[in-house]
Amino acid sequence: MGHLVPEDLPLSRLDRSERRVVQKLISGLRDSWIIIPRYDLSTPRRPYELDVLLVNDRVGVVGVEVKGGPVEIREGEWYRGSSPLRSPVRQAQDASYALRDRLRERSPLLEHVHVQHAVALPDVAEAEGQFPEGFTRQHLFLTPDLEDPDDRLWDLMVENYQNSALTLEQLEAVVAILRPDVSFSWDPDAATRHARTMLHRVSTEQTRALATLDQNRRVLVSGRAGSGKTRLALAWAERAVARGEQVMLTCFNRPLSEWLAESALDHERLMVGTLQRLLMNLPGIPVLEAPAGAGSDWWQREPFEHAERHLAEVATLFDTIIVDEAQDLAPAWLATLEKLLRTDGPCRLLSVADPAQVVYRRGFEMSEPGPEVVRADLTVNCRNAHHVADLLRSFGGAPSAPGVPEGHPVRLQACDGLDDAVARVGRFLDELVVQSHVDPANVLVVTGHRVLRDRIREEDPGGWGCAAWEDRHSGEIVCETIHRVKGLERDAVILVTVDDDLEDHLLYVGMSRAVSRLVVIGPTPMLDRLSAKARLRSREEVEDG
Repeated sequence: MGHLVPEDLPLSRLDRSERRVVQKLISGLRDSWIIIPRYDLSTPRRPYELDVLLVNDRVGVVGVEVKGGPVEIREGEWYRGSSPLRSPVRQAQDASYALRDRLRERSPLLEHVHVQHAVALPDVAEAEGQFPEGFTRQHLFLTPDLEDPDDRLWDLMVENYQNSALTLEQLEAVVAILRPDVSFSWDPDAATRHARTMLHRVSTEQTRALATLDQNRRVLVSGRAGSGKTRLALAWAERAVARGEQVMLTCFNRPLSEWLAESALDHERLMVGTLQRLLMNLPGIPVLEAPAGAGSDWWQREPFEHAERHLAEVATLFDTIIVDEAQDLAPAWLATLEKLLRTDGPCRLLSVADPAQVVYRRGFEMSEPGPEVVRADLTVNCRNAHHVADLLRSFGGAPSAPGVPEGHPVRLQACDGLDDAVARVGRFLDELVVQSHVDPANVLVVTGHRVLRDRIREEDPGGWGCAAWEDRHSGEIVCETIHRVKGLERDAVILVTVDDDLEDHLLYVGMSRAVSRLVVIGPTPMLDRLSAKARLRSREEVEDG
């Protein structure tokens, strides 16, 4: 969502066409764009007016002339209906040049700044024919272009070699000159808070529409990473408790279960935890203790057999059971859960899953919709800011929801072996926490394998303490393997591996934990593979367009 400056500017002051354009830009641009409506500029020669000014730190400044109504070009001349118009191209160009000169005069930081020009025709759906000299379709924003203005603006700006990135100081200087009554400074913590607020709002809107699916007895909702599955599961739990039902909210992953317990409603009728632990401690049956050194075979068999052996002794069966990350569960485990439902009650089993995040091969399959199972999909990414989400789309991730923040460009860093990987983690932790002021509690280090995880925990790279998820409240940065962080998220994530062949689905799981900052450290072949996939995705989008 673009930033309007000033934020409280009443859009009712603008005429109808300008207001429509500004509203489209606010909703359609990423949050790195600053939108300044109606800029008046007086010079010794004459006054100029730019209907909309746009400023972006990565590509520069653009002035937009807006013309509403049925505009057309006939024999090189502009008309609105039957009335001649002064060329909006010339207006935009002259005003942009005048603004460029003003910016260069006012600040030595801006002596090479360029102001791009463009024309918006919000009431025109298409344009055919030859444009006047010096003006191309790329400069023109018609009704369809305003529905997705970010890509169109990006194409316009990067094609002109005169447009270039602005430093933080240059960006502040531009805004100070254009809006001298606005105090403008960049606060990294404020930017992170804004990103989370926007993502929370978008996610809430998406999951609200599917919350009422809990009126059905069997529901399976699929969604890619960041689509709001866990938020939907929490909403279902809260609704079921409010109806007076006995509820279980469960998953396989322990860190995710602890996050669910922290986030869920605290109520005596709601049990939250990992599936095995809940089955080992069901009320009314003997408690099952795990033997010392219990391996995966024991954990995948004994808790379920224990629950089934003592099923008749369970003191309270459940009205609704909700499973998060259901793709982690074996079909037999789900069958055990079915037996814990009270047959004379609502008897609901509600699940959310992402088939792309199957990191355990236990035979999970998405049930087909039918009389017994209601299927639905969460279709957009509400967790990851644009830069992260764009990379995840190369791995089959969902497209970003409208209005999500842009975040920070993804960083790729090559490493040569275990020692180098650990050292680079330390340098990036220092950069994130010291230079970018990211709270250590919002930083997650994710590794491809346990050996690297244990090495990072032992060495505290760069002097930064890294610990297990269970020790996160000690002030240390959490460092876990990809398998353990499923379902979790942090503002900043460092994904590190020394494995050339780390599988794509594991890369996808690890990278998708990042809300707005992602660093990937790995061997050059792995980074080349990642970059190639991203480029391929970009080419496919261009061809599809």
